[in-house]
Amino acid sequence: MLYSGANVLFRSVNEGQSWTPISPDLTRHDPTTLGVSGGPITLDQTTAEYYATIFALAESPRVKGLIWTGSDDGLIHVTRDGGKTWTNVTPLDVAPFTRISSIEASRFAPGTAYLAANRYQLEDRAPYIYRTTDYGKTWTKLVNGIPATEFVRVVREDPVRRGLLFAGTERGVWVSFDDGAHWESLRRNLPIVPVHDLVIKEGDLVVATHGRSFWILDDISPLRELVRATPREAAHLFKPRDAYRVDWSGGFSFPSNEAHPVGKNPPNGAMIYYWLKDKDQRVTLDILDAAGHVIRSFTSRPDSLTAADSVRADSVKRVRTDSLKQAGVTDSVKIDSIVSDTLKDADKPWPRRPPAAPRAPNKQGLNMFVWNMKYPDAVAFWGMVGVGTDGPMALPGVYQTRLRVGGRTYTQRFALKVDPRSKVTPAELREQFTFLKRLRDTVNAGVTAVITIRNVQAQLEDRLQAASDTTRLASSTRTLADRLAAIEGELYQVRNRSFQDPLNFPPKLVERISGLSGMVASVDARPPAQAYDVYRMFASELQRQLLALRAVLGRDLQAVNAALRGANVPRIVARAAELRRPSPETAQ
Repeated sequence: MLYSGANVLFRSVNEGQSWTPISPDLTRHDPTTLGVSGGPITLDQTTAEYYATIFALAESPRVKGLIWTGSDDGLIHVTRDGGKTWTNVTPLDVAPFTRISSIEASRFAPGTAYLAANRYQLEDRAPYIYRTTDYGKTWTKLVNGIPATEFVRVVREDPVRRGLLFAGTERGVWVSFDDGAHWESLRRNLPIVPVHDLVIKEGDLVVATHGRSFWILDDISPLRELVRATPREAAHLFKPRDAYRVDWSGGFSFPSNEAHPVGKNPPNGAMIYYWLKDKDQRVTLDILDAAGHVIRSFTSRPDSLTAADSVRADSVKRVRTDSLKQAGVTDSVKIDSIVSDTLKDADKPWPRRPPAAPRAPNKQGLNMFVWNMKYPDAVAFWGMVGVGTDGPMALPGVYQTRLRVGGRTYTQRFALKVDPRSKVTPAELREQFTFLKRLRDTVNAGVTAVITIRNVQAQLEDRLQAASDTTRLASSTRTLADRLAAIEGELYQVRNRSFQDPLNFPPKLVERISGLSGMVASVDARPPAQAYDVYRMFASELQRQLLALRAVLGRDLQAVNAALRGANVPRIVARAAELRRPSPETAQ
């Protein structure tokens, strides 16, 4: 059923093929407002200037036949029988020719509705919002908190939390947590711009502006749960909304795009919000499955590499800031911009550092963390190129997030849902998850072996430098070094220095196996038979190299350690830990 407003309300029951009026004139129909405007040379009537038109229309989502209308000349009518009878329910203090800009029929109570009105074209810029709870018999004005000169165009009710309202004004967006009794600004980073309409779509607030396009406030779950006591709590973990196993990225991103005001898709994963009364606390955020087993754990504390980077960056920033000031640059904004550009990770030379683990934020107030829905990644090493380390994406189901801060623990449940566009079955997803986990574990074993080899190589160099006489060590150390290098070269392409290098140098076992992960994970489906065939082909060879490494560490390393003991030099203990970054020499 469709409705269209003129000076009367029309209804169509055949998708617009024909229309029938179901009301009398629901406007003032004042002849003085119905003539043409403009002149004397030309008229300027474009239909936007006509009065006596139904400007706002709302059908109750709860009661069939309950319809509200509002005209652009200041009348509100309601029918409770599908248009057979209409009642003028205009508030007494709504002056004639006030534009009834929007009407919102409540989802929670049939007799409740909200209206936004404005009179800015009559030199009255005051805000007008009203609420009725008795089908329009009485109205309450609701503008407390909105500036006296910020007129309103639209008011919307949240479909989930009763009493949570949003209003669009000439300068932004406002929110009320108490059914309109008080309003607070929700502008955030929204420019000062007229907001003509609002809609709540699947938990997001969509804003239609006049001149600044569409804006979206992703995930209003915290607003739905926020109460006046929350800011006084030491910490509060909001219930996350359910997340879909979908990659929202939508294609490639280029640096030039950052210079243009383009919209960004929401982050991939489950968005977790929590409130902290005090900043800089130690925060731990765990992701658990339905049975309570920990899948991932994140902390606010930086890892050792991040901490070292921070110290280095602070030192470099101080030096460069001092240099710029000595050169005569005094503008602090310009200094910050120049220094920031020189510290970007993208500009760092070889070698690339392993990716830092995501950190749980710990600022005062509202914090947001995104779990990418994946199990732990495989390990990485300095300078690694062409190896995918992603862990498998979690299966659909119920999960938990656990916040630990200030000696207290907070837990909330949420669900991961399958992409609604997908036709995959639960059994197919389980098979895909199992195979991706096996790929991750195999890559992890190969990368760990490379790290172990480099650990032994670094120790070997150190021992040779410490030895006073290397003659007796030469034979055994050369054998060990050659065999370790041979195994490493089969596991990983050691000549790679950039992401262009794999075009020139053939991939090795770890790269080949990790390449399967991207293909298998690219769609919700059972892995193809060819993926299993390729895996078996390379996994068996990787296993052979791992066994060879075990033999070298058990035989050749023992011989080297015996020689080191004779030279009064500490023995080598193989560990899966990098001791030295790879040198930035040019690949041959």
